[in-house]
Amino acid sequence: MSLALLVDHLRRQSGLLAKRDIRPAASVFNHLPFPQLGKAGRLGDDAALLPAQNGQLLMACEGMHPALVAEDPWFAGWSGVLVNLSDIAAMGGRPLAVVNSVWTQGLDRLQPLLDGMHFACDRFAVPMVGGHSNQQSPYEALSVAVLGVAEGPVLSARMASPGDDLWLLVNRSGSFYRHYPFWDAATEASPGLLRSHLSLLPALAADGIVHAAKDISMGGLCGTAVMFAESCGHPISLELDAIERPDQVEEQAWLTCFPSFGYLLAVRPSMTGRLTRMLQGDSNLICCRIGSFGSGPCRVVLQRSGGMESLWEGSEGLTGFGCD
Repeated sequence: MSLALLVDHLRRQSGLLAKRDIRPAASVFNHLPFPQLGKAGRLGDDAALLPAQNGQLLMACEGMHPALVAEDPWFAGWSGVLVNLSDIAAMGGRPLAVVNSVWTQGLDRLQPLLDGMHFACDRFAVPMVGGHSNQQSPYEALSVAVLGVAEGPVLSARMASPGDDLWLLVNRSGSFYRHYPFWDAATEASPGLLRSHLSLLPALAADGIVHAAKDISMGGLCGTAVMFAESCGHPISLELDAIERPDQVEEQAWLTCFPSFGYLLAVRPSMTGRLTRMLQGDSNLICCRIGSFGSGPCRVVLQRSGGMESLWEGSEGLTGFGCD
């Protein structure tokens, strides 16, 4: 083969041409997220270079629901970043950087996903440092992962103990997003408020006020309580009448929604005063005791006005990641 033919073949190599799919991401995200690292810290290398940290590293990953990616790609991009940051905070950590993998049928579907992720990264001041882009896919899909650091105590859900109180911490200042069960208190919030709230869990951990936590996810408040119980191996009693909620929000919707900022906390009764004093100045937040951790077989029961019903029995299992 002549040199000219070889060069022509190499130029048309599909593996090389596919790299053009990265261009939209390169036009959106900051190329030098950590200026102190110099040239080696610029995006586009085989891996992202991050500053050294003091503490234990945390990793999380979320795949977005295909229907959400298809119907509302901007919000899917935003949510992909948000839920990862919340998972790091739930462990008492601080997010360092995020990466993404995205598959779309073209730029018109890719761009809103990138814009949503960029908006979230900008609002929370957490950089996107790499990922994978494919615009030649027969479907739309998005996965986002995060690396964080816990510089103080880790808020593992496994550390909850019998005698602990169960507290709800959630931002009330929001509304349901479109027809989805998502309580959105974030897309219209100021960057300062978002960053302040994200730093609350590490601060509560550092002060010893909270020693175990769980981010309220797609399972809603009650479903997250089940995952909390499975993780720690202790029964949880939820007192439905004690669960505060925003005005005009129905109970069932509140118990099953996915809040943009919402956590279940394990708090020793002796820490109640310190917890309420630390959070009382923020009118956006609901912070209330909603139950307790007990002894005996692992289960979750719902209580109201003297009545009690079992929501979940530990023998049923759920995720398979129990306390044993």
